[in-house]
Amino acid sequence: MKPKGWKPDLDTAPGKDALFTQFAFEVALAVAAYDIDDSSFCSHPYYPRDLVDYHRAQIRSKRDGWRAEYVGADIDVTPPPLPAKADLAKSKRNGLARWIELAVDGDIDTTDSVLAITGKPRKVKDGDALLNALFDNDIAIHADIKDDAALESQASSLSEARGIGTFEGPPPPPQGPARCSALLQSFAQWSAARGYRLVMIDLQDDAWHAVLVRSAYHDELLTLSDTLAIKLLSPVQAA
Repeated sequence: MKPKGWKPDLDTAPGKDALFTQFAFEVALAVAAYDIDDSSFCSHPYYPRDLVDYHRAQIRSKRDGWRAEYVGADIDVTPPPLPAKADLAKSKRNGLARWIELAVDGDIDTTDSVLAITGKPRKVKDGDALLNALFDNDIAIHADIKDDAALESQASSLSEARGIGTFEGPPPPPQGPARCSALLQSFAQWSAARGYRLVMIDLQDDAWHAVLVRSAYHDELLTLSDTLAIKLLSPVQAA
């Protein structure tokens, strides 16, 4: 689990990577350690609710069961604002910038962050760099072909970032590639019922790659993908 925007090596130079601007994993640890009332921000899309829920269900009763809930340290935690979103119907972006904008559901900061890495080529020659940039911003599926646990976690992160709930895939068995395929089929159906389409990307390697786009802009993304030479997998191929 990583906070949104996490990077292994932050560039702390002025104007580069900002620190502590998104909900971090440490917030959940503080809530658990100090028994903080998180009711005002627990629905934030980047808040790791599963960690806090597990603590309260499995650990708190043993450590702090003798006292009432939320009587720990009197700490005021103010959640950061939700990401600024572009109006996809009125956006002036085109080419790769528009493709990325649709893939990140209009998140302005994420669009700019990915573009800073990819630039704006007329054709995408390095699809892996594009998917890595999206994945580094927690906005794409980018998992090894056998890693069903990572794929399920990434799908859940995507659904939470879209604000459509937390996706829970079918339990194993099977495991490995077979479960990955089942997870993708299940996630595609689950997302479609909530107004989003899963778009599988073919990098001709041994991994799964996908983005989640609003159903209303699915056809536009497909057309842009063809123009930009971003090869896609059909739902049948993905399965």
